[in-house]
This record gives sequence, C-alpha cells and structure tokens, in this order.
Amino acid sequence: MKSNFLAITLNFFAVSLLVSLLGAPLYFASQFTKVAGVKTEASYIASSQVDKFPQMKLEQEGDNYKIYFTKQARSQAYLSMLIITNPTREARSYTIIQSSAANSAFFGEDVNNLQAGVKIPPSTSVPISLVSTSDGESQTIEFTIAVN
Repeated sequence: MKSNFLAITLNFFAVSLLVSLLGAPLYFASQFTKVAGVKTEASYIASSQVDKFPQMKLEQEGDNYKIYFTKQARSQAYLSMLIITNPTREARSYTIIQSSAANSAFFGEDVNNLQAGVKIPPSTSVPISLVSTSDGESQTIEFTIAVN
C-alpha cells in the first residue's frame, strides 16, 4: 500500500516537472514578445521601388523623403515608387505634406485622382506615386509622410 502511494506521488511530481519544463519557455517567450513589440512598433513601413526607375535617387531622413530624378518627357508619372504598409493592428490615416506644387506625390496609381491623404487598414499596403508637370530635365521633390 505504501509503495503504491509513493509511486502515485512520484508520477504526479514527474508529470508536473515535465509540464513546467515544457510550458515555462513558451510562457516567457509570449511575455517577451508583448514587451518588445510595444517598444518597437512603427507607424508605417516604407518600401522603396526607386531602383526600378532609371535615373532616380531616393534620400530618406525620418519621415522626410527627397527624390531626385531626370524626366524623359514634359509631363511624366512614376507609379508605385514607394509602398507604405500599415504594420499596426488598427486602421491609420496617412497624409503626404509637400513643400512644392511643381511635382506631386500622391497615394495610389490614378493620375486623375491625386490623393494626399488615405486611411490604410491593418497589415495593408498602399503605393505612393509621383507626377511631374514642371519644366526642366532634372527634378527634385520633397515630401513628408504624417500619421494622423
């Protein structure tokens, strides 16, 4: 009788030890990702497609973008040169703020509907395009992406 009680007790502790050894790393990993995710969450992710366009150069400093390019024709559009992704778990509104009206950066790819602001659902991407109607071969556009 005493050996049965001892065997049951040892089995119970062995199973408890096994469960804790398997469960503890999973628990700490999930807690670590919660803490790390809060500190490093970005308001958007910008992916450059500038290398696909000839004679175009992108400079970025924080949320400020400067694009240098050489026009091929008098009026020209560059579609999807940047792609903005909303990495958060909620929809966010983004606005393009420009310093010059000679060249226009806008959300989307429709040159007949130049949208300076857009609301992006979670985990969704929206392209930023550029239209240049100003004279001159070498052009520069500066803009900032603001999160509302």
